[in-house]
Amino acid sequence: MILFDYAKWIHFGFCLGTNLANFKYQLSDTFYKMDTFQTIGIQKTPGITLGAIADLHMLEYFDIRVIPSLVLTTRTITYNFSHAKSVDKNIESIFFEVPLLLKFKSVRHGNIRFYVIGGGKFAYDFSSDANATRNPNTPIVALSPWNYYYEFGCGLDLYFELFKFSPEIKVSRGINNILSPYSDIYSSSFNKIFSNFIFFSFNFEG
Repeated sequence: MILFDYAKWIHFGFCLGTNLANFKYQLSDTFYKMDTFQTIGIQKTPGITLGAIADLHMLEYFDIRVIPSLVLTTRTITYNFSHAKSVDKNIESIFFEVPLLLKFKSVRHGNIRFYVIGGGKFAYDFSSDANATRNPNTPIVALSPWNYYYEFGCGLDLYFELFKFSPEIKVSRGINNILSPYSDIYSSSFNKIFSNFIFFSFNFEG
């Protein structure tokens, strides 16, 4: 049996993956009072995730993990007008995020181990337009750069002689309202916006 799990009390590695970003939102009273829009929808586009892993082996079945990551993603808000063509507002984001997670592992069967993971994180969006000068001719939906989440997921640890490979799926739920309020019809249609993610990643630890 490969003793990778017990050779080191701290592991380092990296992760590569994709993400699917979405918004959870609450429409405002302004939206319901006006007849400009018929519906508002969110289009999701797969993004890219690159991260570094530091895994602290605490007990036989528990690890603490820090995974600073760069997350690139795009979300599109589609406004369907009642009497005109729809309008898309693309929101491109470049996040630097730092999750702090607790990993609970099952009993190891050969060179395979199942795990669940959960914790919280903060993320900063370098592409945020929250402080940009507003132009009435080109309205935007601006979001705060600071995002806070709780997240949970699961995966498999597959052990090899020199490294550990872990496919993982994880869900992130935003807990703070990131809408930067403004009086134009696009921004004022919302009362609150929260950022949500699904991450699919491949983790490699040495």
